[in-house]
Amino acid sequence: MSLLLIDMDGTLREPLSGQQYFQHPKDQRIIEGAQIAIGAYKDDWIIVGITNQGGVAAGHKSMQECIEEQQYTLELFPELREIYFCPDFEGKKCFRVTRHNVYNHSQTKWSGQYRKPRSGMLQLAMVRHKHTPQNSLYVGDRPEDEQAAQRVGVPFQWAWDWIEQHQEAIVPNLTEVQ
Repeated sequence: MSLLLIDMDGTLREPLSGQQYFQHPKDQRIIEGAQIAIGAYKDDWIIVGITNQGGVAAGHKSMQECIEEQQYTLELFPELREIYFCPDFEGKKCFRVTRHNVYNHSQTKWSGQYRKPRSGMLQLAMVRHKHTPQNSLYVGDRPEDEQAAQRVGVPFQWAWDWIEQHQEAIVPNLTEVQ
């Protein structure tokens, strides 16, 4: 069993409204191909979401709305076990959201390191699930995702490459079909 750490915004989900930010917790749509890609990991991997949520600190959403947003994402992606999010710009706070609960992990040795490109959320998830960088993979769409993975030594894959790779795995070769 390996650990898939996966960014949320721009990797698995995007605003249904077409706005830059989610307008409410259910203003989410699955990015095309992401459901197929994540499904390829459901049997042999623990799958955990990792997301900066600076919109809380910026006043675009409340903590409660952010928690509900993560819980709705867990409904959209039943393969996800939980989502870690950092709501502040300093990286001091981290919350872990499951389908029915929220856990505050702000008082750990990684406080101040949670916001990507720092690697606190990745480290916390690996420790909680007893995984090392060598048996983990981080998928994301932004430079700070890649930097967070590099800081902790976790292999990184760009979201679009990851999605494309898994689409190709299920689409039959047309010459074989004919």
